[in-house]
Amino acid sequence: MGSIWTFMLIWGVWLITPVLVDGLDALGRLIIVRSRRRESKKRQEFEDYELPTVSIIVPAHNEAAVIDRCLNSVKAQDYPHDKLEVIVIDDGSTDTTAEQVEDHVNGGNGNGNGSFRFKGKPIMVGPFGGSLTLLRNGSNHGKAVALNAGIEASSGEIFINIDSDVVLAPNAVRNIASSFARNPKMGAATGNIEVDWEILESRDSDGQLILDENGDIVPKDLNFVERFLVKSQFLEYLSSFDLGRRAQAETQTMYTLAGACSAFRRSVLLAGSLYSNDTVSEDTNLTFDLHKQDVTIGFIDDAKVYLEPVTNWDSLYAQRVRWTRGQLEVCGVNEELIGSGKHGMFSRFAVPKMLLFDHTLAFPRLIWAPLILCFPLIGYSWRIIILAVLAMYLFYLLIEVVSALAVFAVSDDHTKNRIERSGWTLITLPIYRFIVFHFRFSGFLVTLTEEQEWTMTGPMRATERDINLMRLRSIELLSGLMSFSKQSAVRVVRVASAMIGPVAIVVSVSVLRMLEQWKRPS
Repeated sequence: MGSIWTFMLIWGVWLITPVLVDGLDALGRLIIVRSRRRESKKRQEFEDYELPTVSIIVPAHNEAAVIDRCLNSVKAQDYPHDKLEVIVIDDGSTDTTAEQVEDHVNGGNGNGNGSFRFKGKPIMVGPFGGSLTLLRNGSNHGKAVALNAGIEASSGEIFINIDSDVVLAPNAVRNIASSFARNPKMGAATGNIEVDWEILESRDSDGQLILDENGDIVPKDLNFVERFLVKSQFLEYLSSFDLGRRAQAETQTMYTLAGACSAFRRSVLLAGSLYSNDTVSEDTNLTFDLHKQDVTIGFIDDAKVYLEPVTNWDSLYAQRVRWTRGQLEVCGVNEELIGSGKHGMFSRFAVPKMLLFDHTLAFPRLIWAPLILCFPLIGYSWRIIILAVLAMYLFYLLIEVVSALAVFAVSDDHTKNRIERSGWTLITLPIYRFIVFHFRFSGFLVTLTEEQEWTMTGPMRATERDINLMRLRSIELLSGLMSFSKQSAVRVVRVASAMIGPVAIVVSVSVLRMLEQWKRPS
């Protein structure tokens, strides 16, 4: 009996728990998405005069490298321009962000050439007939304050808040507005965020765009590590949005309205508390506030928004630590929601499940992963251990493959093509998620031990900084030793110089005495 309990304790926790946690969660999302998709009906289309007025709000702080691309994609929308209002809030930028936006306001193209890359091809932007305004928000007050300033200055029936590093598909605004017109009960929604490495641009040493012989923007050439990171994020976001957000919208358990692109009815957003700087995750905090008001939150799958991926480990670390910290902070300031039955499935089931899966079970996962190396000490052979690790890896690989195939079945041709081009990344995706898990776990510790901040130093940069510090300390120590040795040598020379005179006299006197004794007759 003891051996059975030992087996269940070791292999049950290490193997069965991940199957129940990750496997059933993925299966549940697939079932919800597939069953609800079969029930979907043909969508109603609207004429231009039937569409609502829309305000697009873009907060920006030191975004000179990406703001032109974002605004060009907004100006290229097929939405009626007379119903489109664009407000950019410069939140105390110290670069040329404000000047570039001002140029767009005056009919120019900023520092760009009036184009942006969409689906791997350059798109030239024509005249913009809508309203484009720049608000200068003084010093850096934070994204929440900037968004609220834009909301207060806007007049649209629908608000769309986007990040400055995204590219909107030309039909994104039309699909968002149509979705709200189609569903009068929907008060807020998130767009379909898709990572796109093809919007990354090549720049020279001065930060200027590099153009080819035709005047088109040259895409950025990625190295092996960068390709691994961007394609892993691409597949990760597909699972998160095309499956995760879609399932959450169907069950009214939306956890976060994506900061990259979220939309709201004016009446709904102004009835709440707007955005808050109480946490580093203002979008999640606002989503919780909307759930408290029992607002219907949707997912607009045909509102494609292409997001610039993170291309280095340090930035990925900082991003995921911030996300984890935001989750914990939002739950802390909304603790009355956790387990409560007042707000449906979201408070009763979704929030407790998130805390259990993403946080509580993270601690045993962190312990059991390295602990398997100690299994030989309790009698298990390395062959059994290797087979167990391989089985776990194949299990997670199966989840990734099934998820990718499910998304592939409902995607457009462009996304399908990029899934095919990212096929090899599926093999390494479990490794990527394992690394990201430890980044996120670091967020727990940061939340407990450090002050709130938007950016932080990543592990690579911190290691480089520590190495440089050690190198500097070594140079200082060596310089100190050399200085000490030099000073000691000088003292020795000085003492020797001072001793030379007396010694020479003594020696001379001794020699003279010896000669004098030698000359005397015996």
